[in-house]
Amino acid sequence: MALALKVEAISAGFEGADTTLGVLTVSLAFDQQHQIQSAKDEILAASATARQSNMELARSWERSKAAIGEPANIRDVPQVAEELLDAHLLDMFQAPLTKFSDNLEGTGLGVLLADAKGQILQRWSHDRSVVEHLDRLGTMRGAVLAEDVVGTNGVGTVIATGKTVQIQGTEHFADFYSSAMCTGGPVRHPLSGKLLAVITLSSELSPKSNLLLPLLRSVTSQLQQHVLDVEQPESRRMFDAFLSMSRTQSGPVIAFGPQGLMMQSRKASRLTVDDMKLLQQMSDDGRPSGRYVVELSAGASQLQLTALDRGNNVVVVLEPEPTSGTIAVAKPRAQLAGRSPEWLSAFNQLAKHRDSFAPLIIAGEPGVGKTSLALGFPFRPGAANANGLVVDAAERHLLGLRKWLHNLTDRLVSGSTLVVRGIETLDAPALDGFRSVLENVSRPARVLLTLTASSPEDAEAVALKLGASSIWIPPLRERFTDIPALWHSLSAEDAPGSGLQPTAEAIEVLRAYRWPGNVKELRTILGELVRFGKKGMIAPEDLPAAMRGAKVLSLIERVELEAIRKALREAEGNRAKAAEILGLSRATVYRKMKTYHLTA
Repeated sequence: MALALKVEAISAGFEGADTTLGVLTVSLAFDQQHQIQSAKDEILAASATARQSNMELARSWERSKAAIGEPANIRDVPQVAEELLDAHLLDMFQAPLTKFSDNLEGTGLGVLLADAKGQILQRWSHDRSVVEHLDRLGTMRGAVLAEDVVGTNGVGTVIATGKTVQIQGTEHFADFYSSAMCTGGPVRHPLSGKLLAVITLSSELSPKSNLLLPLLRSVTSQLQQHVLDVEQPESRRMFDAFLSMSRTQSGPVIAFGPQGLMMQSRKASRLTVDDMKLLQQMSDDGRPSGRYVVELSAGASQLQLTALDRGNNVVVVLEPEPTSGTIAVAKPRAQLAGRSPEWLSAFNQLAKHRDSFAPLIIAGEPGVGKTSLALGFPFRPGAANANGLVVDAAERHLLGLRKWLHNLTDRLVSGSTLVVRGIETLDAPALDGFRSVLENVSRPARVLLTLTASSPEDAEAVALKLGASSIWIPPLRERFTDIPALWHSLSAEDAPGSGLQPTAEAIEVLRAYRWPGNVKELRTILGELVRFGKKGMIAPEDLPAAMRGAKVLSLIERVELEAIRKALREAEGNRAKAAEILGLSRATVYRKMKTYHLTA
């Protein structure tokens, strides 16, 4: 019988599987799952000589049978007490995995963190269906998914083989996993190579996406770099202080370190995205150690800020209400919404430029929020809180070049931060004059310039003319995961009390739309809803007809899109390198980028 061929076919999901007999690709259509089940039954019943020792999946089933017996012997998933779990490891990875899971909202995927024993330390998902799926499987904090306990699975088999694996449906040893798909990978210490943890993407069984494996490899690679960053001398001090306070404080603890490094305790998960941005801003402001009162989403809250050294701060949320009249009160400006990696990357690049006096160009398509990013708070033309900070380049046409440059010189001499909007309106003589002013001001000031451009390459060309650096803000269509946060922020500011909230179906429509006007267009749509007296939940039919015609991405398309975006970020926009990271041809990556309207 063709038992060897059947085993070869189902081993294709293992990274680096032995291909001595060749590897066949198996379709994951549901009507073919019984073929895999049949192959598994035959292997488990076969003699030792009949088994193919070079087949990773067969070996896993063999190990599982030796430890457990028959699949029917596995009736539930054992649990360990929370106090026995590795809190240190969870503290290490809580922040980056929280950020990663935020990007998977709407994909139907859950994220699991397990230690080297197969014990689940934490799970993340924003999708109710995924949480219910994991609950049905007993996959929760404290669950033990070692291979010798529950058989072949996307956690224990990673530990047993040391490889990235994808286990689907009846490829699992236990029968109750037959509706699940798990893609798991090891996280090793970057220096010693010791297995630290396992990261697994879990979902209900669906057609296979080959991009789940490269997506997971990218995540595990970033986590290994995260470990290395934490062990640098300047980061180690922050991490030690964070661990100490996490053990002694009852409230959320968040630490901010160099190069954008962040740690957060498990209790910090109750803080909102806006809360975290506010705490980040306080840390970046260089405040001295002490107690402060800030307005968090839950109300006025007391914080203990410990400033270790420049760029190293630990914040503890102590009490919901202040107890002493001597505590300094911090009154923050409105925060910028968005937590996508693309937006945070631009935000972090700007933060690294904070102490530089070289001019910086913030570039992007119309309406992406260039001036708001430069200011650090939402910008409204003519608003009082931007007076003295923002100069419009278009004034050059009203005042004349000489007077405009003279006014700029006066602003620069004062030494205060200056934001110049819309430098794309300046012609060559104006740009030359502007550069001359920047080079000859005796007292340096922080100068930020905004530029409307169609591509990063166009922005770099202008930056070269001015002797400046540049930051590119991706268009809203490339950071669609920020849309719910932006909607909430804009509606709270422009339509307080209206309760405007998009339904899940409306969110899908918003995410599928191309947004030629970016954030400015989103504000316009909200304004129209308010003008027509809309309140409460917003359904797809309440949105403009042009938006409702956009194609809504499927689960697999969303995962595919996210994998390509992560590869492009890792390759710093180099499409050929991104194709290499994904294990795909350049032509395929170029075609997919065109399909999803991605820029490098």
